[in-house]
Amino acid sequence: MPLSSRHKVTVEWGDCDPAGIVYYPSYFRWCDQASHRLFLAAGVTHNDTRGGQWTEGTPLVAAECSFKRASQPGERLLVESHVSRFGRSSFTISHVFRDASGAVAAEGSETRIWAKKAGDARSLKAVPIPADVRKRLGG
Repeated sequence: MPLSSRHKVTVEWGDCDPAGIVYYPSYFRWCDQASHRLFLAAGVTHNDTRGGQWTEGTPLVAAECSFKRASQPGERLLVESHVSRFGRSSFTISHVFRDASGAVAAEGSETRIWAKKAGDARSLKAVPIPADVRKRLGG
């Protein structure tokens, strides 16, 4: 069974568009935050900047979100996240946003790679996901 992470977000006024519903980039920000929480729950250090510059991490290569119903300011959404697919150097994290009744408000996913870089951004190379990281994330 894959490791999962759950936390709540409160929809704030600034998360919404002029119609008073969640503006789509807010979901992508919440997905990114949920991925970070999943890594923390797994005890995985990623995007290490201790040396002053990022040398190994999990850059995002694809993201999508499907909106099932409008959410509005004051609502609390439960975000459930887990790794739903592992490749050699890539993995997909699935996110489900539920309202107080348990109904799905949105579903998102992020595909990330395990990568290293030795210089500027052009030196970025996908590398195999370390076995201990794969195991900690439930693979």
